[in-house]
Amino acid sequence: MTRYVVLLDGSEASFEALEHALEEADEVIGVYLIDCRAFKGLNEDMARALEEFMRQEAELIRETVEKRGAEFEIVRGEGPEAVMEYAREVGADAVVVGVGHIPGFEDITFRRGIEGHVRDVPVVLVPSR
Repeated sequence: MTRYVVLLDGSEASFEALEHALEEADEVIGVYLIDCRAFKGLNEDMARALEEFMRQEAELIRETVEKRGAEFEIVRGEGPEAVMEYAREVGADAVVVGVGHIPGFEDITFRRGIEGHVRDVPVVLVPSR
């Protein structure tokens, strides 16, 4: 059985990555990351408001993901490390990430950042059409 984790942020590219994963894997888990780095430097009220906004966005994404037949999880942590750690914990065969264009500098940087955290889970980049 093949299990993929897909990083979802609500963008068209991330949903294209979800479609790719659904075509390729037996089980797909969509992951929305609440990146704790976004809260640094914010006062308590602003941080709480931002997290609530992120959770509401995640719930909208959940509806779409579950309608397409995938599971959905919210992961809270610091960037790529949190996503890769989750992927390792659930025994994912790959993490699938949608990107707006390939090979843009930021895409390469993101991939290196994600791969640098957990090397035993491959990262698949799916270019947006």
